[in-house]
Amino acid sequence: MSIFQKIKPLIEGNKTLFDPQVKAYDAAVSHYKEFQEFKYRESLIVMPTGTGKTGVMAMLPFGLCNSRVLIITPGKIVRKTVFKEFDSMTNPEQTFWYKRKVLLDRKKFPKSYLYQGFDSQIEGSKQQIIRKLELADIVVTNIHKLVGSSDGVNLKNLVHENFFDMIIIDEAHHVAADMWQETLEYFKATKVIKLTATPFRGDQLEISTHPYDPIYEYTLAEAIEDELLKNVVKGEEIPGQIEFYDKTTQKKYTLEEAKKELGDKWVNRSIAMSEPCSKQVIEYTKEILNLKRKSYPHHQVLAITCNDQHAQLVTQWFKDCGLSCTYVSSKLQSDQEIENRLNDFANGYYDVMVSIQMLGEGYDNPNISVISIFRPFKTLSPYAQAIGRGLRRIRGHQLREIDNYCNVVYHQELGLEPLWNYYKTQESYGKSIKKQIKNLTEQMAFTFDELGFVEKQTINRKSKTSDSEVFPTLQMVGGISTYESEGLGKLDSFTEQGYEDYLKAQYELVTELQEEIDTEIEKIHQLRLTGIISEDQERVLISSIESKSQEKYDHTFNEYQDMIVAETLRKDFTIWMHSKLEEFFKISKLEKEGLELYEFEGSIEKGTINNIGYIVKNLNQTLYNESKKNISLYLPKDFAAAKQRFLQKLNYYLNQYGKKNQKGDVLD
Repeated sequence: MSIFQKIKPLIEGNKTLFDPQVKAYDAAVSHYKEFQEFKYRESLIVMPTGTGKTGVMAMLPFGLCNSRVLIITPGKIVRKTVFKEFDSMTNPEQTFWYKRKVLLDRKKFPKSYLYQGFDSQIEGSKQQIIRKLELADIVVTNIHKLVGSSDGVNLKNLVHENFFDMIIIDEAHHVAADMWQETLEYFKATKVIKLTATPFRGDQLEISTHPYDPIYEYTLAEAIEDELLKNVVKGEEIPGQIEFYDKTTQKKYTLEEAKKELGDKWVNRSIAMSEPCSKQVIEYTKEILNLKRKSYPHHQVLAITCNDQHAQLVTQWFKDCGLSCTYVSSKLQSDQEIENRLNDFANGYYDVMVSIQMLGEGYDNPNISVISIFRPFKTLSPYAQAIGRGLRRIRGHQLREIDNYCNVVYHQELGLEPLWNYYKTQESYGKSIKKQIKNLTEQMAFTFDELGFVEKQTINRKSKTSDSEVFPTLQMVGGISTYESEGLGKLDSFTEQGYEDYLKAQYELVTELQEEIDTEIEKIHQLRLTGIISEDQERVLISSIESKSQEKYDHTFNEYQDMIVAETLRKDFTIWMHSKLEEFFKISKLEKEGLELYEFEGSIEKGTINNIGYIVKNLNQTLYNESKKNISLYLPKDFAAAKQRFLQKLNYYLNQYGKKNQKGDVLD
């Protein structure tokens, strides 16, 4: 049996995990229980950078994977960052499992291997690498070691197509590229889980492979509202008087004339490369940095530029302004030089790091709190990634509210306003999302006869009968030859919150164990520090505690596993339904708060009901009519059918009422 089936992770009720991490894991469990056909093997999880994607990757194999896991990253920086959380062989105390107490016995951590290729000229090196791959539970590599490398070190040439049962793809907006598709076509893994902070691609190719994706989406709005990420504020350099000239014709233009005669792109590029415009942005950047450092002295700046030459210019302009600064570019002499500069920046040796696209996915430095932009962007994806580098929240004591804002600074005429509009509504949007999910949960909890006559139906009520008519005698008149249980369901309590409180009490019981472990281990550390025991004795004692704790938790988990899975499926369905409703109302003529469905379809309700409420209640009624089950009794196959039925209903309303065009106007 796979280690991922033997060992039970401490996820539900684990106070060290972020809520979206637990929900993303639950959504994956739900998806692969509901849809077991190979055509649904791929699934998509969307989570902003800084909300725990790497941790989700570390949890996903447990309970789902039946052999080995392959984790694929888009590049070397991400590969290195990810592997730190999985390095159970050389640094177990730095793994996600240990730091977050997801696994309690380090001797039972999955064996992880970082595949970086090998020297095919050295005799026996290939066989040695293959042996390491065979012994590993998790293999981490970047895409270029699967496709882009020479045949000798290409991972696909070292292992058979069924070598991995699960593939996890980090930064999945790259997945539509040819090299990703080539990899997925070769490996026959039964589960392929793609994670991304950016659910869109510049080339418009689809990341999703079926209509149930994303199986879980945690928005930037929710992350800001939940205080998992910094909030974002913006300042633009506004030009007063400005005059342009065309180097070719030597003709001079006002701002309005330049836009009219030469176009917005020409103006954007001219502003980006202008020394006086850039230096004014740098002055504002310095003022913001100095102010924030009065609260927290380690705030830093990330500057985004156009190309290598531009990066060098901006670096010098920052130095001229009195800030220590360096830059990274693919044109530096070596990868080691890039890594040295990144490490020096992370260690606080520089106030500012200037980058082209080097500090994209996978770079983790929460001290970046100011983003200065010196280039125009054509699409949202690279713009979002640039700002994303400043969203990781600074954690610690004695921080002020100002410390967890990300300031974005740029010149007004870079043409970034349409992209900024994506961000400025996120905080209020997050609050509305939370309220909406709460409403959906309440509506889906109604029993069918509380819904009103959303769909016409006839309920045949049998006349009352006495006990004697139902049980004519007390004699045994029949037997049971076959019986199958559908599992524990119709879970309820005397009080409204009783069952949820019960579940919480269970989880608290388990998590108390986690706190007890920390206390016991700390006592052993103190014994070693005072010289009462040796380092070897300390190691043995801690290992014993961890082993016993894992066994105790495994037993507790098994006792409640079915109950937790049932609750997981129901919650996942509500969150998934919310995501699909958001997509629907973005493109449909119908508005959430409109009353068209209530008025047109003749509901006999006690009160009016808006469009979003109508659709949810209509679905709940339909599902009961078709399954004759309350949602608390659903099995995985029932939730799969419910998702199919829900998509059918949304398509019906879309066809009946029409779509908006891309500008938000309605189409006939």
